[in-house]
Amino acid sequence: MDLFGVLYIPNFLLVILFFLLTFYLNGRKNFGFFSQYGIKHPKPVAYFGNIIEMTRKGFLEVFFIWKKEYGDCYGMFFGTFPTLVIADPEIIGEMMVKKFSNFTNRPVIFPVDEYSENMLIVAKDDHWKYLRTVLAPSWSSKRMREMVPLIEKVLKIFEKNLNKLADSKEATDVTILFSGYTMDVIASTGFGITVDSQEDPDSPVVKNARKVFTNSFFNFLQAVSLVFPTLARILNNFKPLSVFGNMSYFADFCKKLVEERKKEKNMGRKDLLQLMLDAQLEGHENMDKKTEQELKLENITDWRTKRGLTDSEIIAQCMILLVAGFETTASTLSYFAHCIAMNPDVQDKICQEIQEQLGQESPNYDNVQKLTYLSMCMDETLRLYPIANALSRECKEDCTMKGIKIPKNTGVFFPIMVLHYDSRYWNEPEKFNPENFSKENKAKQTPFTYLPFGGGPRVCAGMRLAELEFKMAVVQMLRKFRLVPCEKTEKKIEFAPAGLLKPKNGIWLKIEQR
Repeated sequence: MDLFGVLYIPNFLLVILFFLLTFYLNGRKNFGFFSQYGIKHPKPVAYFGNIIEMTRKGFLEVFFIWKKEYGDCYGMFFGTFPTLVIADPEIIGEMMVKKFSNFTNRPVIFPVDEYSENMLIVAKDDHWKYLRTVLAPSWSSKRMREMVPLIEKVLKIFEKNLNKLADSKEATDVTILFSGYTMDVIASTGFGITVDSQEDPDSPVVKNARKVFTNSFFNFLQAVSLVFPTLARILNNFKPLSVFGNMSYFADFCKKLVEERKKEKNMGRKDLLQLMLDAQLEGHENMDKKTEQELKLENITDWRTKRGLTDSEIIAQCMILLVAGFETTASTLSYFAHCIAMNPDVQDKICQEIQEQLGQESPNYDNVQKLTYLSMCMDETLRLYPIANALSRECKEDCTMKGIKIPKNTGVFFPIMVLHYDSRYWNEPEKFNPENFSKENKAKQTPFTYLPFGGGPRVCAGMRLAELEFKMAVVQMLRKFRLVPCEKTEKKIEFAPAGLLKPKNGIWLKIEQR
């Protein structure tokens, strides 16, 4: 065919039509995945899968809609990636505990760089197990007790800010109050630094941490990652860390932390950063994949004695602890404040328990364990407002559960909020009721219907620290102050379209002296 033949209009149109048809079919190549296993699923759109429907109906709401239509187990597509959605607690328990070895890893559908691939939440198999082993002592009972004096220093500024707000008699967005507190706790207990987030709510650390989770769950680059993975990888090479949460600021911040600490040559510090630096082996601070393979790592002992932690791994854990640790606990405190402000009888009961169990004793790791009703209120807050509102796993090998065939490499998604609001497991699930977690009712609870921290061996590593800083803040706050609704208080909180559960308009309350 000569040039003029190609340019002849009908032939040219045929070439364009063929190209468009090929492009369209390529964007649907995985969409028969669930049909071959008899698994129901919402209708996907080429390249986008179910992203458009999720964005239009809301990332939280869509799973409630799909559950009504398809039940506890169905398929969906993140772009062209097939993902099995499971809201059956029996299957979830199997995956998280009994068959954990087959569901150890989380699927990673966004491009990763040297830091994001080394984060504990992303690491796979023995790599994950090794990182978890290194970090575990940071959250032991002994370490928790050592953290108490550091948290007490942060609480003094926290109380001073509460006094200012009470004296002003004006409404305040408590998410700002609590985010300053939690950032200061994380910085002090994890890295031995002072960032003064409470004194300066607009400090660069807090402002940049908020930015990580303020974008839509499907921000531009994440959408590109799902729809056109190859293009996303190219974009990520030009702007690293932009796809995985836009964390460039924290990469630079944590690099400096590590460099400065190394210069100090360990001045008796016992924080998380020093624990990780102590796990390094000289000469192995930077290691490529080829060198690692030559070490022939067969077990965790080999990882510890032959390999050690790299600088990239240390920086990665610092980044995720600073950002996720700050945001999750601050949000939980904010939702808790809303719940007890709207339920003053509950607030009074917590105050009474604090007075009876602690008197004027300062809160610490041991005595806050006596506050059983406060624990019930915290648990109920996390039922209503699970900050990480969904969890995921990846199937390593083909398996069958309750008649459902799960092929190798399939992503599995657990819509936690759907479980937390299921009337089969909770009486009046939309109502704040701490009695859901009384000793008697917890004994009746269906396992794996309550998963604010995840479950099984891959449960949230920082759970104990989160609970400690939460309870110490509440004791300090409710001893002298009362939280009350104001004109800007929303009866039902509206959520922002973000990766974690965030209030769209903040949480506005008044703080009064008792």
